[in-house]
Amino acid sequence: MRFIEQDLTEYCLSLIDMEISVESVQGGADEVVFITEHPEVYTAGRSFEPSDFLGKKSNEGRVYYPNRGGRVTIHSPGQIVIYPIINLGKRGIGVIEYVRELEAWIIRILEKFGVRSFKSAEGIGVWAGPLPKPSEAELSERSINESGKIGYVGVRISKGISSHGFCINISNDLDLFRWIVPCGLVDARITSLFKIIDRNIPIKTVSKAVIETCRF
Repeated sequence: MRFIEQDLTEYCLSLIDMEISVESVQGGADEVVFITEHPEVYTAGRSFEPSDFLGKKSNEGRVYYPNRGGRVTIHSPGQIVIYPIINLGKRGIGVIEYVRELEAWIIRILEKFGVRSFKSAEGIGVWAGPLPKPSEAELSERSINESGKIGYVGVRISKGISSHGFCINISNDLDLFRWIVPCGLVDARITSLFKIIDRNIPIKTVSKAVIETCRF
């Protein structure tokens, strides 16, 4: 498996990167994981509703409709985006198992920076709360209304090969989320690593944690 760390990359270019890599992996090439950031752009998955866009700003912004699962989210600088191109068929991994592993991967990444996070039965993705670190009991009792969503998952599987993936809010502008219904969650709180630990972590540092915590 190869990891490709990119600087700020236009979303349309990442779509091309993924398409080419999916074909290559289908042909037997090495699996690849792209680690990148995007300029401000909205993306709407297969399950999106027109009502997920709120107000003039999101209606006038750049919107892409990739053939991935999930609803609407926004990418912007300071958010790390991970695109694993993995042969799930060869590995014998099902879609649900794969999504759960991506969520667990997000949790491991955040642990590298002293942040405890968790999955919720109320939706796909990862939530985290403010420090100090909660106990295990407190984590299990929390709901998404008491914490903030920090990690997002939306994947596509084509002929057993994965594309798209997940993103984590690191130091991006969270105010942008108020122009959408993120992931279809009305009134969901949104948080970031910076908001939780009150310290800016460079994307390059987070990228290193992404590589170190990968278990594929």
